[in-house]
Amino acid sequence: MDAAMPTPSSSVLNPGEEIGLLLADAECSQVDANRQAALQAARMLRVVQCARRHPELYVDGLDGAEAIEFAERAAILDLALRMNSTEDHVCGQVFLVERAQQHLPGLWEQTASGFASLYLLGRAVHALGLVAAPADATDPERSAEQRAFARIDAACREWSLSCSPASFNRRLKRLTDRLALLPAEAKHAREMRDRRVWIEDADGGMAWLHALMPSHEAHAAFRRMTSTAKHLTKDRREGRTRDQLRADLTSAWLRGVGTDTAVKTKVFVTVPVQLLAAARDGAPIDPSVAEALAAEQAEMVGGDAIDAVTAAQLFLDASAFHRVITDPITGAILDMDRRSYRPTEAQRDWLILKHRTCARDGCERLAADAEIDHRRPWARGGRTNADNLAPLCPRDHRHNHRTTFRYRSRRDGTVQVISPTGHATEPNPPF
Repeated sequence: MDAAMPTPSSSVLNPGEEIGLLLADAECSQVDANRQAALQAARMLRVVQCARRHPELYVDGLDGAEAIEFAERAAILDLALRMNSTEDHVCGQVFLVERAQQHLPGLWEQTASGFASLYLLGRAVHALGLVAAPADATDPERSAEQRAFARIDAACREWSLSCSPASFNRRLKRLTDRLALLPAEAKHAREMRDRRVWIEDADGGMAWLHALMPSHEAHAAFRRMTSTAKHLTKDRREGRTRDQLRADLTSAWLRGVGTDTAVKTKVFVTVPVQLLAAARDGAPIDPSVAEALAAEQAEMVGGDAIDAVTAAQLFLDASAFHRVITDPITGAILDMDRRSYRPTEAQRDWLILKHRTCARDGCERLAADAEIDHRRPWARGGRTNADNLAPLCPRDHRHNHRTTFRYRSRRDGTVQVISPTGHATEPNPPF
């Protein structure tokens, strides 16, 4: 049924017929959405493939594999800027479609037709890596790999038509476990290479800290937390739940509280002085100030907003803090002069406070992790003054100096990017 086809008037339909037509419309919409998502991802891949064939479109002065690599990265950035997306998302979509077209032709055809989603396609592509032969595989192992890929393609093509995502994933896991060429020890070694820790912001000034580690170590660590928490609950004055105690213990142990190696990482927090005073003294805020403070919260630079009580506690716990001097009219932080190439720690702190994130339009990578770029190059007489510096994340720093993207600084310190294909970014609207 065509999704654009007008439905008969509900006055001549009984309820069963009406709900049947509505369900059919919803189903058609899902097929259309799958088809459009696949088409968009395929178009992204074609852009990257064109950049690989013609690296001169994005790079100048590079040859061979290095030119192709930087041209590919530049094309991904160009796509991300035009689509208001992230480079990681574009890169993931390109990788997904390229692998699927190469190794899962049946499932890719199903996805391109709209009868399978990109999510299911992504799970199948991930499964390919679980059954792939090692880099130094023999010819028989390569043949076994191709047979495994074909089995996954045929099975996923069938399952995508009738299985829910949960059922699809369960069946795919059983199949990949049977087809895996590597013994359990080798699989564990491969997964060990991917161990890592990452953070995910949550609501209310909170965040999740995730750690991927060997299973026996994770269970041992959890048992230690639980045992310590159970011991602490024996104190009648302890009002925290066991879950709260485990969370507090994890934080304290990782930060080294009470040890000689306690964390000394600098966390930047901006706090309106009225909020700090009110939280400290418990005094009511003047009504004329309250309205302005409603939009001015304490916040961790590059992170979430922090309530006034937590902000006050951070200042009480801090051994020292830096006062930032600002212009009394504009609120802008005053300039600092520097005549050597490397910025001082104070200048880096100032740039983190001012920009919070990478200065490039739309980039949300933290300024605390950025590289400091001279807007007017040092070699051409540019000084290391605050008004000549901007934090650029490592990716944008490379694009600025290794590709033909043009990075132009505005008076407010933000950076516009003009791609070699003519696309120019716009500053984010005020919030």
